[in-house]
Formats: sequence, structure tokens, C-alpha cells
Amino acid sequence: MFERSLWNPLKEGVLSVIDQLDSEIRFGFSSYTGARGMMCPELTSVVPIADGNYNAIKQAYDAVQKPQYKGETPTSLAHQEVVKLLLKEPEKSPKYVLLVTDGEPDFCDDPNVTCSRDAVVAAAQAGFAQGVGTFIFSVGGEVSRTHLGDVANAGVGLPVEDHDMAVRYQCPNSVATYGASNGQAPFFEPDVQDRNALVAALSAAIAGVRSCVFDLQGKVKIDLKLADQGEVAIDGARVPYGGADGYRMNNETQLELLGGACTRLRKPETQRVSIDFPCKAIELL
Repeated sequence: MFERSLWNPLKEGVLSVIDQLDSEIRFGFSSYTGARGMMCPELTSVVPIADGNYNAIKQAYDAVQKPQYKGETPTSLAHQEVVKLLLKEPEKSPKYVLLVTDGEPDFCDDPNVTCSRDAVVAAAQAGFAQGVGTFIFSVGGEVSRTHLGDVANAGVGLPVEDHDMAVRYQCPNSVATYGASNGQAPFFEPDVQDRNALVAALSAAIAGVRSCVFDLQGKVKIDLKLADQGEVAIDGARVPYGGADGYRMNNETQLELLGGACTRLRKPETQRVSIDFPCKAIELL
């Protein structure tokens, strides 16, 4: 990324989006590389996930330097390490990897690229099985679009096709799971030189992970007989109680947005959700 002048514009776009969503989503950060015969993968500038993490991530991101050796792309191995970090987070929290790459994966020894791709698909599938989704961004236009689609599908639990049985023939130790057809999960190929397009693509992907379930902070509970008296709004637009596109109370302390309301919440331009109940419906815990 450094050699192709991709690093700085990508960094500016990523930091802009983190700044916008820092109060809603808990972010962490790591870059990765590796070297033949040395550490592989090498996670650098790891910032643990935390609330309000923009400043720490910016400091770490700014500190990343071009490797003094031939940097490799051990994507599957790095993904496995990041999943381990995510699994340390509270169990109920939705967890995602936003994977950004500019090159085909390898294992730091430049093997058959088909087998390296297979390992990345397997890593995304394994992560999903443990409750960690994966979104993939490619910058620079040098990664196979077929592979990007495979990782995108694997990252959200959709089927992945063994195209032309290439993996079967070339990788006897294949570790991914393949089916007869492909899913249609989106992947992203933004132009890092077009800052607006880059920010829009990142915002759309990240905002899409917003949870539609709200725990009322363990401080109050709602009388479920009066649940329909709540006033829930998204950017000032009222959300009705019940129905396919409204809100419901899953229990006394958990409210969920449904259908169209959830979709509206996950749009990148959405700014605010308000939840109010009359005093007679609330019991302090």
C-alpha cells in the first residue's frame, strides 16, 4: 500500500468514518504484514477494542511505517489472530472484522495463490461460526473479484462455490467448505483517491453492523402491558409499536427495532435514535 500510494488516502477515509461512528460502535485497529523466514503474521499497532477509541486508533495508524523488508500478505493467519481478539469481547456484542487489502493473500512463502485464497475463505467461515462476521474491502484493483466474493460470502455465512474445482485439484489440504453455488454477499472496491466514494463505502459497510436491539442499560425496566405507550423515533421520524416495521419489547429491559425500522437505523446517514416511555411505564432497577 505504501509503494502504490494507497496507504494515506485509505487511512484518511477510515479515520473519518471512525470519527463519525465512534460514539455508536466500539472500534479496535491492527495492521498486518509478515516476512519469509521471520514472524508471520506480524500484527502491528494493535489497539484493543474500546469505547471512544478514535484518538488511540489515529495515533497507532499514524505510527505505522513501511516495512524495511519485503512485506508479505498473510491474510488468513492475520484474520485468525484478530478473531481471537474479538472473541475476548462480551459474548452478546455483535463482532465484525473489516478486512482491507490491496493484494492477493499468501503465507509469507508465496505459495500457490489458490491455496492461500482457500485459507482466507476458511478463516472467514471459521470466524462466522464463532460469531464474528467479515466484510472485505479491496483497494488498488489487484485482487481477484471472484476471491473477494468468496470471502464476502464466507464472512456472512453464505455458500461459497469451488470454481471449476480449482481448490479440489490444486489444494489437497483444503480447509474451507464449498457448495454447488455461490451466495451474493457484497464486497467493496472503492477508489481510495475519491475520498467521498471511499467514505461512503466504508460508512455503508460499518453502519450496517449497528445493532437493532437496545438494552435499557440495566437501569430501568418497562411494564410490558404499557409497551405500546413508548415513543421511539429515528432522526425524528416516529416508529410505531408492533408490526413488521415497528418496535417491540423482547422483555422488560430490551427493545428491538424490526424490519424497515432496523433498515433505517443501519443507513449511514442515520444520526439519532430516541426512546422515551411515560413515567407510569418505567420501573427503576
